[in-house]
Amino acid sequence: MALQFWAAPVCPYAQRGWIALKETGAQHEYKTVDLHDKSPEFVELYRKVVQDPVANAKVPVLVDGELEITESPVVAEYILNKFGPSTGILPSDPAQLAKARLWADLWGSYVGPAQTAILQADTKAKVAEATDKMVAALKVMDAFLRAQGSTEGGAFFLGGRYSIAEVLTTSLLQRALVYPKAYRGVDLRQLVKDNKLERFEAWMEAAFARPSAQETHPDEAKLVEHGVKFTKPMLD
Repeated sequence: MALQFWAAPVCPYAQRGWIALKETGAQHEYKTVDLHDKSPEFVELYRKVVQDPVANAKVPVLVDGELEITESPVVAEYILNKFGPSTGILPSDPAQLAKARLWADLWGSYVGPAQTAILQADTKAKVAEATDKMVAALKVMDAFLRAQGSTEGGAFFLGGRYSIAEVLTTSLLQRALVYPKAYRGVDLRQLVKDNKLERFEAWMEAAFARPSAQETHPDEAKLVEHGVKFTKPMLD
């Protein structure tokens, strides 16, 4: 099989490409990478792709014949462009495409740092402060959905149309629902409900319920085990 997808199930960035593969139905070989013990074959491949002989090898890497690429947004968009143009997941309208990509960038600018702050908070007071930061981030995302997204026909970012907005953020959402709750007792779903972020809540449930999201969702116990490495022990 010409198409090889090198990934680790626990990695949210690699999961973006896997979701794209599921959405397009592209036949591929899933090559599992152990992030704690990377094979020499994978390390050599990654370093060849980026042309850096000492690079820290990261997932995902996609091999399609002579093409070898990495970086999750690049991999996901290549898959969608080549194998799924008829799906419409990549909007042909430049404005819709720009807004969908911006949604993913904003997640990385707001929700991602808030999640990190929660996991790095090592006292109850710091957890409370970080939780407030997460609430503020979720309010931004809810407001952006209302202002720039659509509600026509459904609850995805573009309403009834599943798009690159979900492909690039669903795996991050899944971990935001798991890590803060498992390590700090911060329940993202409850924060959304308590703050009446109805548009975000509807988007969240629609994205989470997508078959490709469910089929690629890693085992939560393995996620929690993996999360230890970027979570500080509590001091109180």
